[in-house]
Amino acid sequence: MKIKEKITEYVNGMKNAPKSVKIQRTAAVITFLLLLCGFAVLYFTFGRQLLETVKDAEKFKLWLSRFGGYDKAVFVAVRALQTVVKIIPAEPLEIGSGYAWGIWGGLGLCMLGTEIGSLAILLITRFFGTKVIELFVPLDKLNSLSFLKDGKRLGSTMFLLYLIPSTPKDLFTYFAGVTKLNIPWFLFYTGIARIPSIITSTWCGNSLGEDNYIKSAVIFGATALAGLIGMVIYRKTSRKAEQR
Repeated sequence: MKIKEKITEYVNGMKNAPKSVKIQRTAAVITFLLLLCGFAVLYFTFGRQLLETVKDAEKFKLWLSRFGGYDKAVFVAVRALQTVVKIIPAEPLEIGSGYAWGIWGGLGLCMLGTEIGSLAILLITRFFGTKVIELFVPLDKLNSLSFLKDGKRLGSTMFLLYLIPSTPKDLFTYFAGVTKLNIPWFLFYTGIARIPSIITSTWCGNSLGEDNYIKSAVIFGATALAGLIGMVIYRKTSRKAEQR
């Protein structure tokens, strides 16, 4: 269906909808447009430069220092943007936060940005459904998660998937938005499940900040190995589930 036809369908639906539904849909559209504008501003203001600096922890810390006392707020905004729109890699951000603020400071800021971004994803998908998801995630990728449609074990399955390193966690968040999962609880238990993956990266970044390159290399290697094992487990599990 073309964009023009979608707009026409939406307008006709608004004309025939009750007043309460019109208010709800209008508020949803305004919220969505504001989010898009905010993400666009962040991308064109910081995004291109970030792609060059985020892979180098020292350069990233120097870039953040330009914002003075607002450096943490800028980082949280960038992390939230990265969670919603995959234009910036996650791991270098986590390593950079550990380099700049230490293991626990980096973890806290990464978690805050991730939770804000995840909440944005859930609200967008709850309001607009799969049509809007296609703006951020190809629909074929979302359809590949059809094995998660077992509602009885969805919560526990999601927890395990977020706990396994290197799984596409933000893709799962988009999928969760079109399910009946309770949003506060989802953010709580998936947030806990994300901690081991994030803390290894902030630990690695903190070791770089202390010029302990051997320790950093060991942590990075162990994390990469765990990620590889996690990805193999995820792929085998998803294939078996799809076959069933």
